[in-house]
Amino acid sequence: MTSSPYSLPGNNNSATSMRTHMCAELTKADVGSQVTVCGWVDRRREHSEHLVFIDMRDHSGVIQCVVDGSVDLRPEYVAQVTGTVVARSDDTINEKLPTGEIELADCQTEILSVAVPSPLPRDEAVDAVDETLRLRHRYIDMRKPRMQRNLRARAAMNAAIRQAMDAQDFVEIETPMLIASTPEGARDFVVPSRKEPGSFYALPQSPQIFKQLTMLGGLDRYYQIARCLRDEDLRADRQFEFSQLDVEASFVSAEDVFGFIEPAVAAAVVAVRGHTPEPFARITWADAAERYGSDKPDTRFGMELVELTEVFANTEAR
Repeated sequence: MTSSPYSLPGNNNSATSMRTHMCAELTKADVGSQVTVCGWVDRRREHSEHLVFIDMRDHSGVIQCVVDGSVDLRPEYVAQVTGTVVARSDDTINEKLPTGEIELADCQTEILSVAVPSPLPRDEAVDAVDETLRLRHRYIDMRKPRMQRNLRARAAMNAAIRQAMDAQDFVEIETPMLIASTPEGARDFVVPSRKEPGSFYALPQSPQIFKQLTMLGGLDRYYQIARCLRDEDLRADRQFEFSQLDVEASFVSAEDVFGFIEPAVAAAVVAVRGHTPEPFARITWADAAERYGSDKPDTRFGMELVELTEVFANTEAR
């Protein structure tokens, strides 16, 4: 059987026309090989007038490169570096880095793009940086390892959820983003229509009506990782726009719904944390209200309400 010219490539990030490897892919097994990496200049350290150490960074990590001192490589410059992988001497090994036992020597560099000094610090102390400044320079903030991990974890979680829902015969359907206003729990964001002056579309607070229409249309099982937009006051656990796993199914019981959702959530946990969670504990609304005074209690703290009516029955306490 011949492969299709449109077959999807394998999981190979390194084979491109401009680079042979990702920065953190290189190990001692590559010593002696000539390689090419592309990325950002993370740090520059002057060793002498003719010798400079450059840490090259991509999303996989960093690799130290020994370049000629005349090359004007500064932090956040984008560059292509071709060199030979060599082992570091014992006294220069950096045990904090996966690539700390090797470096690139005899490097030839090409500056792909220059950069002005970064308005954000290069370390991981993001909490010390004003959030408005981080959002204004979001493309720089996303270069931080922490932000990279968060975005890749989100992508892995979404992929795991889709796989789990597909395995249960759910159909992923994209519902409209420009809709008529519908009664929900918050105010709508509205979008004016150029074609019909004075008329407005609303942005969906949830796909509630449309997913119910898919049931009327006989789709039987629907899901979507849906964007929801609500013009309401910000809270610690709520913002103007968010994503949610939205599900609808026909001819099912409450137990069926538990059976649909638990595997999807478990798959997301496995994708992000690497281990399968324990079977989900269940509690009725009445027990939750009685024991915790809330319909969404955080049971990690074990702070249950205790009925003391009989204890204070013969006192003046009210």
